[in-house]
Amino acid sequence: MNCRISSIAHNMKKYFLLASIVLVLGSCSSTKRIKTDNGISEINYLDINGTEQYVLIRGEDKDNPVLLFLHGGPGASATALLRKYNSELEKYFTVVYWDQRNAGKSYKTKFPKEQIKVSLYNQDVDFLVSYLRKRFNKEKLFLVGHSWGSRLGIYAIDRNPEHFMAYVGIGQELEAYRGELLSYRYTLERAKALNHKKALRDLNESGAPQSGDFSTMYKNGFWGLVQQKHWLLKLGGERYGKTNYSDWISNIWFSREYSFSDLIKYGKSSGFSAGNIIYDPDFNNYNIPKNYKEFEVPVFFISGAHDYNTPWKLVEEYYANINAPIKEFIQFEKSGHSPCFEEPERFNKELIRILSQVNTNSIIENN
Repeated sequence: MNCRISSIAHNMKKYFLLASIVLVLGSCSSTKRIKTDNGISEINYLDINGTEQYVLIRGEDKDNPVLLFLHGGPGASATALLRKYNSELEKYFTVVYWDQRNAGKSYKTKFPKEQIKVSLYNQDVDFLVSYLRKRFNKEKLFLVGHSWGSRLGIYAIDRNPEHFMAYVGIGQELEAYRGELLSYRYTLERAKALNHKKALRDLNESGAPQSGDFSTMYKNGFWGLVQQKHWLLKLGGERYGKTNYSDWISNIWFSREYSFSDLIKYGKSSGFSAGNIIYDPDFNNYNIPKNYKEFEVPVFFISGAHDYNTPWKLVEEYYANINAPIKEFIQFEKSGHSPCFEEPERFNKELIRILSQVNTNSIIENN
């Protein structure tokens, strides 16, 4: 009898565990309702240039300026982290959280790799900007780009400056070859200082980048790039005071907007997008300082003092050499590549301040 009870109990535990796994993997995601009279909190799957893409829109007052956030990667959706760290912005903006083509909740298992191209991402940005301007009856949007998204941001404000009230670049991408060379040198010097034999072996095996072509810049190809970014994180050049992403992964997992299956999609989409876009000639050998010097839009750069992914010194140098109606370089002392998530309180205040500054300047110009 005791054996039978034990067997039943064991089987019940197995069924409960299986049911729990199924429940977690298939759990639905949602977004918390905003209850203000003129608020908005809605989940959309929009047909953007023939692909279904996830767009979450949240704000306490639809009359507020529309903020469009262009996430990094390609393929690294920021929706869950923005909701965790930057939801305060919803008081001052109508915030548009967008999972770009085949990223995050926009991921599809049979997505054609031929559709991971810079030109198509640019078209997606233009489509969404047009949609949002019409939807909210806004002449101009407030544009924010992080890492890869910051490159899309520069392209966007150059193509259609009349559509944007301001641009904020976080961890701004600038030069394919020079940026990677500085990043590699920092990682190598850190490995030497710490006498980290495994890192030194990997970095010496790949050698320094020889060009701005991400598929061939290292002697061992794309794997050399992957190794360099791995050691950059481990040796302190990606995040301030942290050497892994465990807390961010946990935040994505437990996000209300993301289910566990979405977390799996997140990982797949990041690898798929990064692994395919490196073969697009438009992705390689970019040099923004050479080709983009004059802007009709106020431009702000936010860089972490510990960012050696997109080295902050290049951003400061670029800022000094551009012309824009308003320009500012803002450094966060306790951040690496992602000030928006590493020092969110200050980041939110800076964006609110920038909005006030841009609005004040616009009033003065109109008078």
